[in-house]
Amino acid sequence: MKSPDQKLGILAGAGKFPLYLAAVARDKGFQVVVIGPAGKLEPGIEKFADKVRTYRFARFADFLKVIDEEKVKLAVMAGKLDKRWLYQPEVELDELTIRLLKQLPDQKDDTIMLKVIKTLEEHGVEILESVELIRDWLAPQGSFSQKQPDESQKRDIDFGFKVAKEIGRLDIGQTVAVLNRAVLAVEAIDGTDLTIIRAGQISPGAVVVKILKPGQSLKFDVPVVGRSTIQSMIQAHAAVLAVEAGHCLVVEKEEMVALANQHAIALLGIKNE
Repeated sequence: MKSPDQKLGILAGAGKFPLYLAAVARDKGFQVVVIGPAGKLEPGIEKFADKVRTYRFARFADFLKVIDEEKVKLAVMAGKLDKRWLYQPEVELDELTIRLLKQLPDQKDDTIMLKVIKTLEEHGVEILESVELIRDWLAPQGSFSQKQPDESQKRDIDFGFKVAKEIGRLDIGQTVAVLNRAVLAVEAIDGTDLTIIRAGQISPGAVVVKILKPGQSLKFDVPVVGRSTIQSMIQAHAAVLAVEAGHCLVVEKEEMVALANQHAIALLGIKNE
């Protein structure tokens, strides 16, 4: 990975992760160009990038045109491209997007994103794994909060880890919420935060487990938790957040841990033993 003054495109979605990644990339000497769908980027991201360009969501030809105009040859993907956006009535797919989608055997997240990456690479853009810039943000193994899980919660963590790996293998999602070794909620198209909130609508005290999907490319959809995750945990009265150590990124860690401690939520990194 080169750095000083080299141009780096951050192919951004929603959320704060692209903002944080842009700040880190600039600190490492990159000239940062953020490219993301209009109306979806985190407010204020322009403060952390040398340039911000937008395109209309689901218009892949427009996306490629911006990449060409900015002469981006090295890029990372960051942030959420919410598949629910595809179902909004105002979305108009261009001919290239329609043609690419028709080539796919299904519309699972990985299927779509792998096609996007392949198309970008054929277009001359090298896609880096985002963790190359921020490996020190990966979740540590063991507890990183004041609150510790009890024995029942530890059993739920083990159970939830196995279930999460299985739904990940099927490319359904990365997160499950369990209680007393029963599944309360499974992440699908709605994302982690809404999964946690759905679990809270069934019962307080959920144990939430988030993992890296088996065979997951780290060029996209790296699991991320942060302050918003804890805010959802608080809203749902959930008790434990367990993430896969060394594979899940923890952003806003100090704020996240402080908030978890304030609300007696246990945080820990787990590994498949």
